[in-house]
Amino acid sequence: MKSKIFLSLFLICNVGFSQNYSKDVKVKKLIELVGAKEKMISISENVFSFRENQDTVLIKSENWKKFKENAIDYDELVNRLVPVYKKHLTTEEIEALVDFYNSPAGKAMTEKFPLIAKESTNVGIGWSDDLYNKIEAKFDQPLVDKFNSPIKKCSSLEEGRFRYFDSSGNQVIVIRQDGYQEEIVEGELYKLKIEWVDDCQYKVWNYQEDNKYEEIDATIVSIYEMNDNNYKFIFTQENARGYFEGEMEIIK
Repeated sequence: MKSKIFLSLFLICNVGFSQNYSKDVKVKKLIELVGAKEKMISISENVFSFRENQDTVLIKSENWKKFKENAIDYDELVNRLVPVYKKHLTTEEIEALVDFYNSPAGKAMTEKFPLIAKESTNVGIGWSDDLYNKIEAKFDQPLVDKFNSPIKKCSSLEEGRFRYFDSSGNQVIVIRQDGYQEEIVEGELYKLKIEWVDDCQYKVWNYQEDNKYEEIDATIVSIYEMNDNNYKFIFTQENARGYFEGEMEIIK
């Protein structure tokens, strides 16, 4: 009686093991057919290339070549992928997918999908950029209107002393004269070149000893409001997106 029970338990366990093993084999076949291993190989090659670009000496190193040859165990990678596929796909679904990827349509999908994915990514990036621009335009429009509508008679601001607070809350003292602007923040001095392009619009560049300002982008500032104590402005960066608002106190 005991031997019959043992035999029954053995057969049940053996059947369960066989079914599980069979599913593992089918999953590995599916992984092979969908080209998952090749994708991982491509990714690993990109990782190696990135590291080599950081340290070009590695390319000539024999130790590095040997390391690359033995660093990746792709069979071990496949074994790690098997539970993921088994978790989300039934045996019937796996079998159906294996049949599909063995078909002409499935083989075409495996062959052409990387190209489709690459081009689709570019389309998606362009689409998201357009969407971002629409969103920015929506929220930037009031600032753009102010930027494009500067006031008049700002000659008194071409020289003098001013003060503003940066994004970290630090006080910045500004001394403007002779086409240059010095900014003092926490004891540090920063020099800028300033050029008035209109009555109440000016450009600012970080100071260049070689005087080659055409090679760097300027910050463009447009003054839209002024009184005896301060002036308010909108600024943007050349060849960049976004408009920002600021306020400068006039120091008597």
